[in-house]
Amino acid sequence: MSERIAPMVERRPSYGGFAVELAACLLSVEGDEPVVLVDEGTTNEARFPSVAFDPGAHKCLDLGVRDWLHENTGIELGRLEQVHTARRNGVGSGIGDPCSALSIGFLGLIPPQQRSTVTRGTWRRALDFMPWEDRRRRGGLAGHERVGQYLLSRLQSSTLAGEQALERQSRRIRTAFGLDSTPWDETATLERVGLVHKLPPYLNETGSAAYAEGMSVEALAPSRMVPDHLQILAAALGRLRARLRVRPIAMDLVPPVFTLLDLQRSAEAILGPSLHKQNFRRYVEGAGVIEATGTMRQQTGGRPAQLFRFRREGMSERRLASRRLAVSGTLQRA
Repeated sequence: MSERIAPMVERRPSYGGFAVELAACLLSVEGDEPVVLVDEGTTNEARFPSVAFDPGAHKCLDLGVRDWLHENTGIELGRLEQVHTARRNGVGSGIGDPCSALSIGFLGLIPPQQRSTVTRGTWRRALDFMPWEDRRRRGGLAGHERVGQYLLSRLQSSTLAGEQALERQSRRIRTAFGLDSTPWDETATLERVGLVHKLPPYLNETGSAAYAEGMSVEALAPSRMVPDHLQILAAALGRLRARLRVRPIAMDLVPPVFTLLDLQRSAEAILGPSLHKQNFRRYVEGAGVIEATGTMRQQTGGRPAQLFRFRREGMSERRLASRRLAVSGTLQRA
């Protein structure tokens, strides 16, 4: 991953004690991990590359983000979409003098080969900031199970709420985190972030209940991000998951030439390791958006893998009518 060179938060005076911040959630895939570009040079909490919106300099929000990112990171974005708006109050707004800040978040996807061209910032594992979104089992409970059960234990030990309120909140936690055979909704990312921050002390706070109960804070939440940017990350991940659930082809997250396994892993990094290999391949080949290059990639200890690229006609897939695909029934493992 690239090294952080300098802070990327442009500090400008706020207007009337209130500022509008344009924050870019730049997401890529490295191996089987979603990664995001962050600037950690301003506080002890990570934040996205961001700039204060200047009506005199920026023609519109979208162009303001694009121009500033190109100037400060060297990135020329293709698709950029607004995903979430959050508010942060008081000191530490990160865009100038202490003030209230409205953070408008944008999602941009960065192909693997473009990461090396980024001149400023650090690529970090997105799931380090939201370990409850990791459904992989690594020697025990998955991330969503550990954090969900921790929230339940904190809620059940609370004496501040009545019985009905406790039951209502308990139901919210079980539904959001897919506990007790409740179906997991991968797009409910903002709901889970809200529960994590609202009910118990924040998982990373030194001296919090996580320490008192002998739990590993590093395992629960190894990295911190400013709350409004964490909301933007959650919204961006939820938006991308919803898109891949309809059409699990991540065109912007693979290199120009790739194997079908590369394509599947890029979708699994976002959705989770739950796609059925043969069904996924049949779907991709039947979608008509890829074509074989006629070359092979030599696999270590295995048979050579055929290389593919996206067809020119397939590059206009974003303009195609959405084709509803039930992941749980067709591509996802039980």
